[in-house]
Amino acid sequence: MFIKSIAAACLASAVLAVSNGNSVAASSAAERVGERKPLGAGYAYSWVRTDASGKVASFGLSFDEQALTKLGDEEKEIPLALPAMDGAPFRTAVVDWNPHGHPPAHVYDVPHFDFHFYTIGEAERMAIAPKGADAEAKPKAELLPDGFITDGETVPMMGKHYLSPANPEFTGGTFTATPILGYYGGHLIFVESMVTLAYLNGKPSVSKPLAQPARYETAGAYPTQWSVTYDAAAHRYDVAFSGMTVR
Repeated sequence: MFIKSIAAACLASAVLAVSNGNSVAASSAAERVGERKPLGAGYAYSWVRTDASGKVASFGLSFDEQALTKLGDEEKEIPLALPAMDGAPFRTAVVDWNPHGHPPAHVYDVPHFDFHFYTIGEAERMAIAPKGADAEAKPKAELLPDGFITDGETVPMMGKHYLSPANPEFTGGTFTATPILGYYGGHLIFVESMVTLAYLNGKPSVSKPLAQPARYETAGAYPTQWSVTYDAAAHRYDVAFSGMTVR
């Protein structure tokens, strides 16, 4: 998918910048379901959860245990429209299955999923090109979390990926689950959780702060937490962005 040369760049250290803001409370949450589509031998669906006042508390994707079986040996891309979010800019989720991983070697070349959540519509996403002014544009420093880096490649129908060199896979650990921010034309267009199949099969429960830029170009509620969890009672996996904060 991306970042053929980022392993070398990740030799530099960085400190994750987590912004504090006016967090939206998440009590008495209600769930609104978006699209549901087949994934593996099961299914996946998008959703938005709101608090008691109707404000967005979190958004994400869920899938059942069977979704991790019979995935096949070919790459797959599954777009899922998100329910409308009043006050938050995210519109579309996309599940990308990478059965052989992708570069850099010995880092991301293992079977894994890319769970993208875009602030743009499907037609605009499909028009993302690897060359040209928008592909070459870089976001302003204040639109990136502290220390985040990219290999400079713009992936067609995705964008330019930025992540922290402090991630475990670049500091002597192993890639399991990694948050990423994506840009095109210098503008934020997605947040992403990249998660290995092996990690999901281990039925994880992880929730961590999401590194924040100094500012966002478009006013709205943005996530400050990301999580990958397994619900044993429901036999369900949730990939979520939460801690919505008005910026």
